[in-house]
Amino acid sequence: MKIWIVHAFTDRVFSGNPAAVAPLERWLPDPVLQAIATENRLSETAFVVPTGLKGSYQLRWFTPTTEVPLCGHATLAAGAVLLSEVEPDLELVVFDSHAGALIVRRTPEGYTLDLPRKQRNPWTPPEELAKALGVDGFADAYIAEYANVVLENEAALVAMKPNIEAINELVRGPRQGMLVVSAPADEGKPYDFVQRFFCPSVGVDEDPVTGSAFADAAPYWCDRFDLESVVGYQASRRGGYMRAVQTLSSVRLLGQVAVYLRGELDGSLARLHNRLEEHPEAPRRRKRRSGKAKQMPALFEDPLLPGFEAPPPPTSHPAPPDDEAPPAPRIVVTGE
Repeated sequence: MKIWIVHAFTDRVFSGNPAAVAPLERWLPDPVLQAIATENRLSETAFVVPTGLKGSYQLRWFTPTTEVPLCGHATLAAGAVLLSEVEPDLELVVFDSHAGALIVRRTPEGYTLDLPRKQRNPWTPPEELAKALGVDGFADAYIAEYANVVLENEAALVAMKPNIEAINELVRGPRQGMLVVSAPADEGKPYDFVQRFFCPSVGVDEDPVTGSAFADAAPYWCDRFDLESVVGYQASRRGGYMRAVQTLSSVRLLGQVAVYLRGELDGSLARLHNRLEEHPEAPRRRKRRSGKAKQMPALFEDPLLPGFEAPPPPTSHPAPPDDEAPPAPRIVVTGE
């Protein structure tokens, strides 16, 4: 089982949004899929399984804590891996997912991803939400795939220091704790709008670059600027760009990818699903010779042979002289 780590919506590694892509021959049990995603510690891990039709795959996405119904950057990453390294003779792949049919195409500029276009509905955010984001107020707000709020300028968006716990409590729908914040780009910037995306309810406080969030914000900015397509920038620590074109039923995102890692998952993972809840086995211990603890002899207490007495304990001072002086030696003269 091979695995790739791909940085999506960027042309270089260490930027964009990282996703793991794991093509499988058949589905593993859900606890194993979740355990792999948890171990990867990336915002998303995409698992794909062939349907039997050429260029058609089933696709599922897992964060480190749960399965999610849609993920744009991991879909783009999965399509890029399949089109460039698994089936390079294909021009497009079709994914069967919880979000419906998703198509990734190869183009001279990168890869395109078609995501569903959701209808926008007006929304009145809770009064506490502006305080939770650290802003004075909102220029607009609406509901599409996620809850969306719009700020007056890029500087206010970049300066936000959000209270993640408060966002998770205040944003109740349509997806709890998931919020897109966007604003018009400053003059002279190479993009039309800027955004940030918070999703603590699925274990990711702030996502680096989010295709599904761009699919929410891009149609709004196309309509506001009266443009057929717009370029967006996600102002996270890693950062990433994409171009978006809206159609009647979808949003087509154009982005690039950079492969960071090519690896292989151990085949034993497919056999672990019945043991995930078990405690790891300890190595076998050697049996003790007896049930009683061995008594070790005390130091300096070895028994003496019969007839020998124990020597006096050592001392740091010489013994005092006896009271009687020793007799004088006798001198014997044997000759003249």
